[in-house]
Amino acid sequence: MGNEQCKAVSAAAIILFAVVALAFLGGCSSDKVNPEGKGREVAALVNGANIYFDDVNDEYASLAPEQRANITKADALSFLIEREVLYQAALKEKLAATDDEVDSEYDYFLLASNLTEAQLKEQLDVRKSSLEKFKVALKKQVLISKLLDKKVPAQLIIKREDVEAAYNSSMFPLSGVPLEKVEKNIVDSLTAYRQREQRAAYIEFLKTNADVLIVAVPS
Repeated sequence: MGNEQCKAVSAAAIILFAVVALAFLGGCSSDKVNPEGKGREVAALVNGANIYFDDVNDEYASLAPEQRANITKADALSFLIEREVLYQAALKEKLAATDDEVDSEYDYFLLASNLTEAQLKEQLDVRKSSLEKFKVALKKQVLISKLLDKKVPAQLIIKREDVEAAYNSSMFPLSGVPLEKVEKNIVDSLTAYRQREQRAAYIEFLKTNADVLIVAVPS
């Protein structure tokens, strides 16, 4: 299966997830979404779906120069494998993304990126992509987000002793800040941390059980 090869570098994956919206400018990675891949050089197969060299190159090019200094194309390929595994799992769960949900994500992307639709089209044209492909990829990410929300609950049980332990190991007692004043913030922080842990474990489980073949990594 090549499971050892397809494990993501955790630090790289965090950075790549942070810029995932920008990576959509490169289009989609799976033949199931991008059927015009004949003749393109394959970098990896994920349960039979192709990830191409130019997908990896586009993913890597979407990063800022300072990010590319710490991330390799092997990391970019690892992220694309991870995203494909998640997308396929979302399809198996029969999750769906409505046009309204995709439009909402699209509007948020423009706002967060400080782009007009015309400016986005210009960027897509440069990358030989289109708004249609962009929205297909955006729909894919909506499905992945729904999958992770389904598998990892928004509310987790945080025990009182865990809250007290976090409080006692912080600077709050020395600063004279009572537990009651910061309890909610501590609960929120512990919840977010455990959600990240559970998501990472679920993603690793999917990757470990996927049929992944890495053919070659672009240089």
